[in-house]
Amino acid sequence: LASVALLSFSSCEDTSVKALDTSFASFVTNTIDIGVEAGSETSKEVKIYTTNITGSDRTIPVLIADGTDADAGAYSVPSMVTIPGGSNVGSLMIDIKDVGLELSTDKSLVIRLESSEEMITGETLTVALSQLCPNSGVKLKLNLTFDSWPEEAAWRIKDASGVVVLASLSPFNYGAYAGMSGSITVADCLASGTYTIEVFDQYQDGGTDYSITANGVLVFSASGNYGAGTSDSFTI
Repeated sequence: LASVALLSFSSCEDTSVKALDTSFASFVTNTIDIGVEAGSETSKEVKIYTTNITGSDRTIPVLIADGTDADAGAYSVPSMVTIPGGSNVGSLMIDIKDVGLELSTDKSLVIRLESSEEMITGETLTVALSQLCPNSGVKLKLNLTFDSWPEEAAWRIKDASGVVVLASLSPFNYGAYAGMSGSITVADCLASGTYTIEVFDQYQDGGTDYSITANGVLVFSASGNYGAGTSDSFTI
């Protein structure tokens, strides 16, 4: 019995020691957004944490992973990140340039830490890259999801004075999306202020779904049967 107990204790002890000795590294988050003004560039610091601390520096290879669709000229990522001795935190500086970036559509940069015998690594980091509006403007993104009759959809946005600043068609009319399907995103830059969105359906039964975000914050949505149309005001 004493031998069996000793063997069982030794087995449990070995397992726990291995678990405590394991080095694990990961990003602090799985997703971040980085915006850059048109024709400009910027940098973003990203932290990497480990589960343990050692007395010497540790380096972890950094790789561009599958799922990256951003232009290679739009980013610069170091090939290694160092966890200094006596610490469990490393820093990775990502440089971003306005190369192939757009206002309306985010481009993805997917980064992963490479595992090794000495270090297990966590999930990838997906960086959403896009253009920012110049001069502290607000990025307005209007997403439309069409029904079977996209040609019936029309919309316009007016400023506080009633002036049309954005519209589906100019001069304003139906038919802007004839022959389209699925969804589209329209983006533009607006100054801070109060605006009115008006959406219309030519057949007067609604159908096209709308959502508007201002710098990523939802400010308007409409879906289902809203009849001939609907409207609302929002401040950005």
